[in-house]
Amino acid sequence: MLDIIKKSIYLGLGFTAVTKEKVENLVDELIEKGQLARAEKPKAVQEILDEIEESKTVLKQKTNAVIAETLSGLGCATKKDIKEMKEKIDRY
Repeated sequence: MLDIIKKSIYLGLGFTAVTKEKVENLVDELIEKGQLARAEKPKAVQEILDEIEESKTVLKQKTNAVIAETLSGLGCATKKDIKEMKEKIDRY
């Protein structure tokens, strides 16, 4: 059942813009429809929020990796490259 809730959030709200209030409202709707027991609400809300946070972290890591790969492919200097060049210049 929780899997259905998670998929609903991902599809309906966009997981990066979900707030605790939105999750609680969605869970309340599921309770009203009889798809979730009221006693399960706190656990369901927390599990969904944890899953969303984990998904955000994974998305951020993947995005950073794609950006780094793209910049590397273009031959752009990184902060590390610039720092090393400044240190070389300072030595002369």
